[in-house]
Amino acid sequence: MVNQREAQTRYQQAEELDGPVVLPIPKATQDLEQAQEDLRIYGCCIVENVLHPKIVSDLKSRMDRQFEAEQALGEQCPDRGPSNKIVIPNLVNKGKHYLDLVERRETEALAGYLLGKDFLLSSLTAHMFLGTTPTIELIHRDQGQIPASVEFPAICNLFYTLDEFTPERGSTVVFPGSHRWPLNHRVHPPKAELGHQVHLAPGSVFAFDGRLWHGTGANREGHRRRALSVFCCAPWVRQQENAAAATSHDIFESAGPKLRARLGLKTYGTLGNINGTRIDHQRIAFGNVDVAFPDELIGEDAQLIPVQKTRSKN
Repeated sequence: MVNQREAQTRYQQAEELDGPVVLPIPKATQDLEQAQEDLRIYGCCIVENVLHPKIVSDLKSRMDRQFEAEQALGEQCPDRGPSNKIVIPNLVNKGKHYLDLVERRETEALAGYLLGKDFLLSSLTAHMFLGTTPTIELIHRDQGQIPASVEFPAICNLFYTLDEFTPERGSTVVFPGSHRWPLNHRVHPPKAELGHQVHLAPGSVFAFDGRLWHGTGANREGHRRRALSVFCCAPWVRQQENAAAATSHDIFESAGPKLRARLGLKTYGTLGNINGTRIDHQRIAFGNVDVAFPDELIGEDAQLIPVQKTRSKN
C-alpha cells in the first residue's frame, strides 16, 4: 500500500532488510531510471560522465580562486574550524556556474524522485581538503533532525565530483541499504569499518537518501578532492541556508521560475509566504503560487516598513 507521501513523490520504500545488512555499492550508470532504482534499493546511486571535463576543470579553478579570495578577507573570513576538510558555504551568491547545478536534469531526476517535484535547495556548498586528515568523519545521517522511524526520505544530497574519489583521498564511507534497516539499527551509527568507500570519477554525481548512514573518509594523501554538494530537502523541511535572508536579491531577480522555486520563492500549501503590501499573485487560498517580495512590510497602525534588498557591488 502506497501512503500519501509516497504517492506525491513516486518513491516507494523497498522492503525492510533482515538486520543491519550492508549491501554492495551500486554500479555507476548513465541511465537515470536505473539511478532512481538504485536510490530505492541501495539508498545511493552513481551517475557517471555527467560534467564535461572542461566544465570540471573550470569549476575546480573557480573553487580554488573563491577559497583564496575568502581567505584574503582576513578577520572577516568565515571560521573554517580546525579540520583540513573545508566547506565553502552559500554558493548561491558566488556564481551562476554553481547555480547551474541546481537546475541540471540529474538534480531534477534524482532529488525529484526522492522528494517530489516541489523540493527545495537546502544548501549549495563546496567541499575540499587542504591536507591530510587523521580519522573518518562521524558516521551520520543527513536526515538526523527527523525521527528515524520516518519511512521515507526528506533529504537528498548530490555530490558533483571534480576530482577522483578514492579511499586514499578520503572518499565517502557509505552503508548501502541502511535506509532499510530495522528501526533499532537506524538510531545509533554503525562502526565505520563496516562500511564501503566509494570510487568516483571526476564529473560524476553521487546521490544518496538522507536516511543513509555515511561519513567522509580519512584523507591520507592530502589531495584536495573537490566536490560540490547540491543538498535538497522536501518543501516542508527547514533549509540549511536561509535563502530568503542570505541570498542577494539580484539572484532572485535574474533567476527563472524553477530556480526561484528551489530557493523557496514558491508556496507549498500554506507554507512559505512573504506578506506585506499588495503583490501580484497574492495567495488568498490554498495552492502553490510564486512568491514576490512586497515593496514594504506593514507594521503597527499600518506603518510601512521598507524591505531591505541586498545588492551586488559593481
